[in-house]
Amino acid sequence: MAGNQIYISIYLTLLCSLALQVQSDCRIAQHMVEGSNRIFTYRDASGSLQLQRREIVPTGVTLLMYCNPSDMVETQCQDSGQFSVPLPMRCGNPMQPMTTRIRDGDCPGTLYAVGYTIDGKNLELYRTCFNAAQGRVLYSQSDVYFKTFFPRRPFVEFVTDEMFSPKEAAAYMKSNIYFAFKCIYGDEQSYLRSANSLVINRGHLVASADFLFVDQMGSTFRYLNVVPQFKSINDGNWEKIERWVRSQIPQSSYYRIKTGGIGILNLPDARGTIKPAFLSDSKIPVPEWTYKVVRDASGNGLYVFLTYNNTFSRERPQCLEVCHPVNCPLGLPNNPDEGFTFCCDPRQFPL
Repeated sequence: MAGNQIYISIYLTLLCSLALQVQSDCRIAQHMVEGSNRIFTYRDASGSLQLQRREIVPTGVTLLMYCNPSDMVETQCQDSGQFSVPLPMRCGNPMQPMTTRIRDGDCPGTLYAVGYTIDGKNLELYRTCFNAAQGRVLYSQSDVYFKTFFPRRPFVEFVTDEMFSPKEAAAYMKSNIYFAFKCIYGDEQSYLRSANSLVINRGHLVASADFLFVDQMGSTFRYLNVVPQFKSINDGNWEKIERWVRSQIPQSSYYRIKTGGIGILNLPDARGTIKPAFLSDSKIPVPEWTYKVVRDASGNGLYVFLTYNNTFSRERPQCLEVCHPVNCPLGLPNNPDEGFTFCCDPRQFPL
């Protein structure tokens, strides 16, 4: 009996010893994200620099925390599941994301990558297709990763990237939208009741909440990443779709999400003449529709959402020909204020 007890004691001791030897990955916690302003990067198996996009850092991997290309601090994920140099990390005047012109045959305008250039490597956060003649963002595309928490959204100023004039940037102000509608649709127009009416806002294409780190979230606040979108729709079905898509992302992979606008919203003026809606003379058109295409990491289409960007029409519109309707994977309100929404067959959607 005593021999059995000794055997069990030795066995338990060995189990505890083995458990202590098991390596633990490091988890980046919310306070580490919110308290850091350095750029999270690492080197992959080939030695190439990459942006950190996930909460989990495997044991033995070293994070390269950049303030700028000449100011970098290293911290390694140890077997204990702790970083060798504790997070969060801050620095003075960290570098900001920049735009770089790139090429892609799918963009009918000019394609830009938003991200960083470090050690000669372009580290892309997302890309955006822009028609400069119309001041129109056609679409933005990014890879979205799984995460378990959503850090506080940073307060940052919108960036023009020198592609929007001060007048065009100011076109999104409530009073300027009001006077633009009066100019287009006449003094008797009833779409916007006053200069204080917040009806249209800067609708993000790549959502800030799609990113994990503060600098990455802040990179989305650019005029190259927004379209005029009705506020109630942006806060309604559009936000519901964004939240649902993020909840579907697999832990070990990512989704590639492309979001853009289709057409130009046309409304009757005070005399009944149909006219297109622009925010700044003949630039920054209000899209008639917005769409979101969700693909897996292999490029297979999973979902397509198409939303009518018009709260003035009270009847559900006819679906666009590019969309072959299918049942939506989530329940969405069917009204103009939330945004009439169709779900399309991703295998037949051309965008």
